[in-house]
Amino acid sequence: MKAIKCELCGSNEVIKQDGLYVCQHCGTKYTVEEAKKLMIEGTVDVKGTVTVDKSQDAKNLVQLAKDAIDSVNGEEAYSYANRALETDPSNADAWLIKMEAVGLMATLGDLKVLDVINAGKKAIELSNKEFEKGVYVYYLTKCLNDLKFCMTQLQDTQTIKELYEANCQLSPFSASEKTLQSDGILDMVLTQVDMVVKLRTMVPDNYVSNDEEITHLVGEVAKQWVYYTNAVNSRFNVYGMKINDETIAKYRGILNDIKKGLPEEKQDVIGEENISNPSSGPCYVATAVYGSYNCPQVWTLRRFRDNTLDTTWYGRAFIKIYYTISPSLVRWFGNTSWFKDFWRKPLDKLVASLRNKGVEDTPYFDKY
Repeated sequence: MKAIKCELCGSNEVIKQDGLYVCQHCGTKYTVEEAKKLMIEGTVDVKGTVTVDKSQDAKNLVQLAKDAIDSVNGEEAYSYANRALETDPSNADAWLIKMEAVGLMATLGDLKVLDVINAGKKAIELSNKEFEKGVYVYYLTKCLNDLKFCMTQLQDTQTIKELYEANCQLSPFSASEKTLQSDGILDMVLTQVDMVVKLRTMVPDNYVSNDEEITHLVGEVAKQWVYYTNAVNSRFNVYGMKINDETIAKYRGILNDIKKGLPEEKQDVIGEENISNPSSGPCYVATAVYGSYNCPQVWTLRRFRDNTLDTTWYGRAFIKIYYTISPSLVRWFGNTSWFKDFWRKPLDKLVASLRNKGVEDTPYFDKY
């Protein structure tokens, strides 16, 4: 006897139960005549009227999609959800699952924001707003997680540091610009984040004001937005640049938009003054003198900067002035022998003094 293959899920586990043939994988039921048709290749001449009962098809496919979501298999969930919608385009559950499936398929190059928003809108519309809060919670959760993900990508700076150092050796006057042009990660992040914040704008302010869970999520998104913007500036700092004041104003405006609807007592969850563009980053002069950002002498100086200078107001003032002036000095003169000779003796003396005081010269990761 030929095996019966379920036309919905492709399983061969179809057995007879109570006069019908039932797929043990997805639960789809077939009449005897339908089962015969599934066993025979080609066209089958069936006399009489055959009623194909597919009332459970969409429901079964939605369940399979949910199972795939639980298994964190976005592509499989997306496939099942689409098949359910082919059977029943007005199935709100299928649209809800499709929204989550699309989210699982996101990558740094495409975070799938618009696809998520569109599927969520359909789920709300077709459920007569029954799924409204669930969709909004998902929008905000994805917004929060995507901002964290983008921030993490920006904080992985080792490769870009090495590229900047190489560019400094080859062309110190244009090293910053060349490194910026080659920073593909930053370019992708900036493009995607413009879309990510749209997820917050899709949530009505009345929900933000009146629903405790959504209020909390919006507060977390506001905090993460500030962390993200500071990570952008730190990324620029790696190659001697910083975000401009116009961009700072834009980022602050977005923060205020994110916070719209928050109860008055929650508005100070984080202020726009937390978004800034300080110049911090490589020890530019020391790197030019010793030839690398990662060498024993510079590790010692970086420890001194982070653990001593940064702990006092006058130390922080010195750091600010240093990082305002030194990038330009290095771009202009960093590749000249007289510049390196001029700074080598005082730096050697400072490094030796710091080592005598116990400042280590082992590999070091910057504090910020």
